[in-house]
Amino acid sequence: MSPSPATARPTWAAPALLAVPFTAVVTGLFNLSEFMPWPLAVLAGAAWGALIAAIAAAVNHRRPRIGAWVEDGLVFAGAIAFAFAACGGLMAILQWRGALDSGSLTGETLEAVLLPTIPYYIAVNSVLEALIIPAVLCFGWHRGRRRALIVAVAALYFAMRIWTYLAFVPARMGFADDEHATQTMTATERTQAGDDLMVDDLRWVLLLVMLAAFLLAAHFPRVRTQRSAAL
Repeated sequence: MSPSPATARPTWAAPALLAVPFTAVVTGLFNLSEFMPWPLAVLAGAAWGALIAAIAAAVNHRRPRIGAWVEDGLVFAGAIAFAFAACGGLMAILQWRGALDSGSLTGETLEAVLLPTIPYYIAVNSVLEALIIPAVLCFGWHRGRRRALIVAVAALYFAMRIWTYLAFVPARMGFADDEHATQTMTATERTQAGDDLMVDDLRWVLLLVMLAAFLLAAHFPRVRTQRSAAL
């Protein structure tokens, strides 16, 4: 007789094969490496992913009801985070385009428009990168359509974050550091600034796709499935 979902021995190895590389690269290599040597940063990121996987496996096995609530909560939180990221990204692009179309724009003004948006993106993406994506991978590692949606979102988000870290170089954002920063920007400078800010970038569309996938995943709640199985 096959074991019931509540008593089956959990596996943390399968989701860890996805969560650990994710946190090793995104959390470790691209973030922690700013504060420590990159080999240690990668190891720290990998350890964080392994810890999340181990905790998820233990909770899902010993407290399946709590694990179900955590999984559903992570899907809900992920949908909210993707909504903030997508809508915020679109709003920022519209804002930057409007500034670049201004006839009196200076480098100093453009940087003043840009800088307040950066903490917003750091906060939203940090929550997704370090917690929601690796945790929902591990807590949601159950056969079914929801797991397929979660894995697809995690893969797409992983690829998008690598592209972001490689393409969007903060060093190019020092518009106020130029010696002519208080003078009106020329057409060439505006074009270059638009390229630096990637105002034609469509990452916000990908974020909307991920938001839609998480909203669809919310229609397969683990708590309801667990209750139905217990009846």
